[in-house]
This record gives sequence, C-alpha cells and structure tokens, in this order.
Amino acid sequence: MQMLDSLNSKASPRGFTLVEVLVLLLIISIVFGLTIARLPISGGADAMTELRRFERLFSMARNEARLGGKEFGLGPFENTYEFMVYDDEKASWVEAKRPWHRRVLPSSLTAKIELKNEERGYRTNLNDFPPVLILSSGEVTPFQFSVASASGAQELSVFVDGYGNIVEDEEN
Repeated sequence: MQMLDSLNSKASPRGFTLVEVLVLLLIISIVFGLTIARLPISGGADAMTELRRFERLFSMARNEARLGGKEFGLGPFENTYEFMVYDDEKASWVEAKRPWHRRVLPSSLTAKIELKNEERGYRTNLNDFPPVLILSSGEVTPFQFSVASASGAQELSVFVDGYGNIVEDEEN
C-alpha cells in the first residue's frame, strides 16, 4: 500500500501550464487572422482596392519610364489590363515583367480605359501598339481608368492627364 501512495504522489499534476495555454491561444489567433485575411471583400471594397492598385502600378510605370528611359504602354483587354514595354532590340511592344504583368480582375469587377482628347492623339494601324503611352519624356496619353462592379451599382474612376498626374474623379 505504501508503494501505491508513493507512485501517486510523484505523478505530475493533470492540466495545462500557463505557457501551454498561451502558446495554444497564439496559434489559434494566427490561424484565425489568416482565415479572415483570405475572405473575399465586398464589391465596393474590391473596386476601391483595384483602383488603388492601378494607381500605384501606373505611378511606378511612369517613374520607371522617366528614370529608366523606357517607353511603357497600357492596354485593356477583356476583364484585364496590362502594362507593356517597348523592346528596342525586337522593335516591338512586349509584356512587362512583374510588377506590371497582366492583371486579371475578379469576376465581380469590370474595368475600362477611355482615351481623352483623341483628336490630338495618334492613330495607327498596328495591332500591337498600346492605346495609352507612358513615355520617358514624361508625356502620357490622357485617359480615364474606371472600375465598376458587375452589377453596375458602383463605379470608381481616375483621370490621368498628359503629364501623368492622377486626378480622382469628383464622384469618388
């Protein structure tokens, strides 16, 4: 009987230590945060997010054109937009590399690019020529970029002038 009592007295107490509970809470918090971050955002937030992404990408392309002496182009496609760069060796427009690669919009959004002052712009029959030019001289084809929800409930847009300045639409 004495032997049983000595075994029971040396057995570790049952339950978790404070450190174990805190580690468990930390792991649960991280998993919860990652799950929330991956949830889809509402349509309005998607449109605003995509518009802000476009503004940043355009500003980066404009700065790279000026500082790097490159000629960029911007072309719309069905449910996408893409930056291109002029390759002097190939004498043609090629797809730009990251971060300016082709952007596919979520199915809940549509985007369009409208050229402004087309009567003063250029016209060409070349199919690979982008409609918007971002030149190393600092000049840009004036255009308006719009992102709308597929339902048409919300449309956000920005206007880019001939010097590459981004002007928010008054309705935004």
